[in-house]
Amino acid sequence: MNVAGRILVADGAPKTRIKMKARLSSACYDVTAAGSGVEALRMAALVQPQLVLIGTSLPDMTGAQLCAQFRTQLDGAEIPVLVQVQGPQRIAALQAGASALIDGMDDDLTLFARIRGLMRGDGQSDRGGIGTHPDFGMAEPVAEFRHDTRPRAVFVAGQPAIALGWQFSLRDRLDFSISISDPDRALSQAARGHVPDLYLIAGDIQQPGDGLHLLSELRSRPMSRDAGFVVALRPDRADLTAMALDLGAGDVLTSDLTQPTAAIEAAIRIEGQLGRKLACDRKREETRRNMRWAMTDPLTGLHNRRHALPRLAELFANSLRHGGGLAVMLLDLDRFKLVNDLHGHAAGDAVLQAVAHRMTASLPPDALIARMGGEEFLVALPDCDAQTAHLLAEDVRRAIAAPAIPLPPESGTGALSITISAGIAAFDRGPASANDLDSALLLARADRALLSAKSSGRNRIVVAPAALAA
Repeated sequence: MNVAGRILVADGAPKTRIKMKARLSSACYDVTAAGSGVEALRMAALVQPQLVLIGTSLPDMTGAQLCAQFRTQLDGAEIPVLVQVQGPQRIAALQAGASALIDGMDDDLTLFARIRGLMRGDGQSDRGGIGTHPDFGMAEPVAEFRHDTRPRAVFVAGQPAIALGWQFSLRDRLDFSISISDPDRALSQAARGHVPDLYLIAGDIQQPGDGLHLLSELRSRPMSRDAGFVVALRPDRADLTAMALDLGAGDVLTSDLTQPTAAIEAAIRIEGQLGRKLACDRKREETRRNMRWAMTDPLTGLHNRRHALPRLAELFANSLRHGGGLAVMLLDLDRFKLVNDLHGHAAGDAVLQAVAHRMTASLPPDALIARMGGEEFLVALPDCDAQTAHLLAEDVRRAIAAPAIPLPPESGTGALSITISAGIAAFDRGPASANDLDSALLLARADRALLSAKSSGRNRIVVAPAALAA
């Protein structure tokens, strides 16, 4: 059986625990149950749940107290916590770090929608409480310059007076800028990259349920999909809660925020959504950074071998599919070992960085340029024949040879002239069949041409014969 995720249920009533375990297990969740707060903390350390569901009737602590314990122990700040709570204890649970609240556990539709929504953000949640205002990031870079660095929210309701009422109720409870919009303007602004940190959208704007359509549209668009989303529903429209959560809303509030208690709770929950959004932004950026590091040579900033070889195979496949040419160069610095031996590794690093810069400046923007290791570089040129590749290689050779490359002061030498040798192999799909040729073979033929350039005196370019390269 495929398991959807690990859930820890904490509830003081044995019947409730058994019932919840059966219901969640039927949905393919891996469920562990605990009858007290102490037992829940102990079990969490053992099973490492992806979500904690806290019910009522715990014998040793309240739901809010257990939530606070999770946030301070066992690295629990990373675990989404869903708390069943009503009345005055709602705000206490939110202040303790609850990710979301639920009134009861009898409504499977809403309960499972809440769980799915929290599991989508597993490991990315961040707590937001009263008075905590981290430097929230934008969903996407915004084109215009803004002096106000606070988090931004856009409120969308059927009548401006409703959205203004939300703004009035929340403005003194949240330190972020709020603007009022309508659906068309919100979509137009998002298409231009003017995306807030969070949208608060009425479930019914002009027509029943059209706020959920706006939510779906914004969530599906690349510029706005990473914003935070909160939906406000009238009490008589609570049946839309599950649908809103499954469409991507992070939370669902009551639309009546004029009562102080409702406004306080809404402020904490909105801040929590902003915190989760920021955590997701950071995780995405970390992923992008790790991908860049995995594909990039840290010294030169060029692609590395791990990225270059699969990309070369893709370029070769595109050439076969669309009939364009492909040229491959292998370039090697002449007598580079002497640079390190005579002038030190700092000088060698400076030479490699300068060579990478001069190569990039001399080659077309669509060229694949990579450091393959040591002093060897790869260049792949889409839609390029052998003659054009030879001319480009000569441009690179001259650019690297002059002027001399400045060296660090500790090297003891002001500047050093460097030369390169290069081998070229080109594939131009024509009468000759390419059934026996692939990117690895093309690269091997460029390597043989490079060896020929080295053995014939260095500082020169050798093109593999057409009979070998085709």
